[in-house]
Amino acid sequence: MTMHKFLISTFRRLLKVTLTLDGELQSCDVMSDGYGIYFGLAHAANVVFVAERNLDIDKNLVTPNAPQNAIRLYLQVPGGALLRTPVCYGSKKFDDLHQITFDRQSLYVTSGRYPFLLRQPVWGGSAQALDLASVIPEHLQKRDVRSRDAYHFNSVSVCGDSLLVLAHNWDQPSFALRLSLSKARRGKAQLITCYEDIGSCCHDILAVDGVLWSLDSGGSALVQIDSRSGAKRRFSIKSPAGTPFPRGLAVSGNMLAISYGLKSEERAGRMDGTSMLTFFDPVQERFTQHVALGSHGNTCAILPV
Repeated sequence: MTMHKFLISTFRRLLKVTLTLDGELQSCDVMSDGYGIYFGLAHAANVVFVAERNLDIDKNLVTPNAPQNAIRLYLQVPGGALLRTPVCYGSKKFDDLHQITFDRQSLYVTSGRYPFLLRQPVWGGSAQALDLASVIPEHLQKRDVRSRDAYHFNSVSVCGDSLLVLAHNWDQPSFALRLSLSKARRGKAQLITCYEDIGSCCHDILAVDGVLWSLDSGGSALVQIDSRSGAKRRFSIKSPAGTPFPRGLAVSGNMLAISYGLKSEERAGRMDGTSMLTFFDPVQERFTQHVALGSHGNTCAILPV
C-alpha cells in the first residue's frame, strides 16, 4: 500500500512520485523528458493535461519540430503508466504557459501574453479570451498591458462557483482575483473580490474548506488567507537542503502537498537543481518530512493521481 502518488512537473521533466505509508520515497519515475519547461497539470477521469513549453529557461528550443507552449494530452493506462499522446492544444495567445485547471470540458489557461487567461474547450475549438485586465482594481492597474506580461498571472483554480486567478506581479506584492465561474464559462471576466499583499513572487492559489492557500515563493512560505476578511497567516518553509522556492500546491488527504526547488542565482541551478516535496498539516500547523526527488530542476506544479 502507498500513501501518496503524484505527478510533479519541473523545469526538466514530468515525474511520477510514489511515497510509502510512512512518507518515504518509494519511487520517482520520469514520465516525460525533452519538452520542458513542464508546467501546469490538470486531469479529468483517466486524462492528464500537461503544459509543455518545449523551451528552456533562456527560451531556447528543446526538441526541434515539436510545438512550443502547448497543452499535451496524456492517458493514464492500467498498471499506472502515463502515455503521451499526439493530441495537444495550441494558440497564438499561449505564451510562457503556467498553471491550468479543468472545468466542464474546458481548460482555463494562464498565459504570459495578453489577455493572460484563456478558456480552451477540450473537444475542439479556439481558445477564448477572458479580459482579466479590465477587472483588476484601479489602484493595481498598470499601463501598456496589451504589449507585455504586466502582471504575470501564473495560477488558476476552481473554488465552488468561483474561479481564482493569482498574479505573481513581478517586484510588487502578489494579488489574487476571485471571478464568477458562471460568467467565465461564457467567456466573461466578472470580479467578485480581490485579495492583496499575499507575498512576493507568489505561485498557486487553492481553496480548502473555505480557506485559501498560496505559496509566497519569494519569501519561502505557505500563506493562509481568510476568504472573507482577507486576513493572512504565514508559515515559513525551512529545508535542510537549502532555501526553498515553493511552486506546486495540492490537497492530499488531510494534508497540503508542496513541491519546491531551491533558490539559485544561477540559471543552471534552476534547471538542474534538487526537486523537493514536503507536507503541511493544517490542523497541527506544521510541516512534516522533506523528501528529495533528485536533480530535476525547480518544480512547477503538483497533481495527486
